[in-house]
Amino acid sequence: MTMRGMLRGMIGAAALIIILAGCSAKEQEQQAYGISFEDVTQAAGVTFEHEKDTFDPKVSNIYPWLGSTGAGVAIADYNGDGWMDVYFINSKRGAANALYKNNGDGTFEDVSEAAGVADVNTDGMSESVVWLDYNNSGYPSLFIGSWGKSRMFRNNGDGTFTEITDMAGVGYRGYVNKVIALDYDRDGLLDLYLGCYFRETDDLWNLASTKIMHSDFERARNGGRNVLYHNNGDGTFTDVAAQLGVDDTGWTLAAGSADLNGDGWPDIYNANDFGPDSLFLNQEGKGFKKVVQTRGVGDDTFKGMNVDFADVFHDGRLTNYVSNISKETYLLEGNQMWHEDDDGIYRDVAEEMGVKQAGFSWGARFLDVDNSGQMSLMVTNGFISASKKKDYWFDMGTLATTPGYIVEDANNWPAFKDKSMSGYEKKKLFLNDGQSFKDIAQNVGLTFTDDTRGVAAVDLWNRGTLDLVFAVQGGPARMYKSTNTTGNHWITLKLIGTPPSNREAVGAKVTITVNGVSTLIERDGGNSHGGQSDPRIHFGLKQATAVDRIRIEWPSGRVEERTNIPIDRIVTVVEGVEDPS
Repeated sequence: MTMRGMLRGMIGAAALIIILAGCSAKEQEQQAYGISFEDVTQAAGVTFEHEKDTFDPKVSNIYPWLGSTGAGVAIADYNGDGWMDVYFINSKRGAANALYKNNGDGTFEDVSEAAGVADVNTDGMSESVVWLDYNNSGYPSLFIGSWGKSRMFRNNGDGTFTEITDMAGVGYRGYVNKVIALDYDRDGLLDLYLGCYFRETDDLWNLASTKIMHSDFERARNGGRNVLYHNNGDGTFTDVAAQLGVDDTGWTLAAGSADLNGDGWPDIYNANDFGPDSLFLNQEGKGFKKVVQTRGVGDDTFKGMNVDFADVFHDGRLTNYVSNISKETYLLEGNQMWHEDDDGIYRDVAEEMGVKQAGFSWGARFLDVDNSGQMSLMVTNGFISASKKKDYWFDMGTLATTPGYIVEDANNWPAFKDKSMSGYEKKKLFLNDGQSFKDIAQNVGLTFTDDTRGVAAVDLWNRGTLDLVFAVQGGPARMYKSTNTTGNHWITLKLIGTPPSNREAVGAKVTITVNGVSTLIERDGGNSHGGQSDPRIHFGLKQATAVDRIRIEWPSGRVEERTNIPIDRIVTVVEGVEDPS
């Protein structure tokens, strides 16, 4: 280093010390990390509050358990104005869902009624939602997975939606907990995969039997069968799950899709409650080969609740983060981070990377939170927050370990009453420094303890930094605006596929190379429990002032490389068109 460089470094360090000296401890923490979050829910005009339903009185003893899922949030630019809009779902029959139009000035407007997507819980209750441009119109439509009858609303392109459920043949009746979009056969048309929970033959509001629960705490396979709706291209869909071998009955709480073995075809991973997760490897669109996930020694018997993928180690291999349950003295499963090593073996590296323990975990999302070029991780948690003095974990332990109890029968479950179970948990934002992860949530403003289910990472104000929107179970939604003072550069790509790709480019694999380091990001169709994030590809460049190159493998199979890409802006890339705009 030159003398001039040394002096510059000393002056910079001295300036930092002076700045920090005048700040509070909290402000010092935020300045040290270069990011902070502010709750702007009220200022933004977001007033949505999630509600929970009740069920057959014969199972009133476990109402809190039955009503513990369903808060979800999905992001899309539904009207094509360049600003990301937000849709929240409600889990009570008769309660309204909410579509918030982004005004672009920091505020949002509830346009649900005018758009025709508010009163959707008339024949069930919303549990999952996904935006997808199923007809390649340029405007994403809405599919809502329900406990009851699922529903689909076509985007008319004029700010309104028309229900097409029956016409499209997607009115599945059952207990959908997660929906994703993917083009499994690469025909240029987005298909739908539904992860289901209870058996579709049971009616939770009018039960013939109270034997509705999982048959085992570790290897249950008596859940509802999953559904794969093939897009026929004429506005209709056909369930081909059984035919293609993906009708999993493993109490699926989350499903995700990515090309995990690098053969160009999107695979499916199911995070299953009360038993082994399932990986379905795509056989060139003609079927799927099932692989049961293990932990190296025996079956994975954890309570899987999330699926999300990222190239954490910059080796072109997508790492899969699965959330589970942990409670000191009762159950220490820990979350899992599956990464393929050089021998082709998947290892759980969660503990060594510092992301294993996050409480009773739900939705989790990889994101470049500080524009460093490293994928950090936001994890939501909290199950049932009620009395702070009464805990249901002892009752659960008794139920799970007492011989003779038939756990499938809800009558055998102790009554929850006003007891908490892993309530009031602190959220986790694991910052990736390139070597390991560190939880900084409490240091950067994410201090709430609500029971959160879904999280969406999205650049709400097109500033080049990712904000966070949380779906809270039985409570008000939360919107957090990020502030990034790192000075790191960034790039955001809006991909538009052309035939034979699907227009939204779901399944496209983007490899961004900066200063010789390459990172793979796959455009997903709604991975992560309870959340669908910004459909654009956002990536930080740290202090680099240029991108070496961007390689895009489109769903069609076409491969393109781009150079001289402008940075610190949102760039639209159209398949087959040379110059991005």
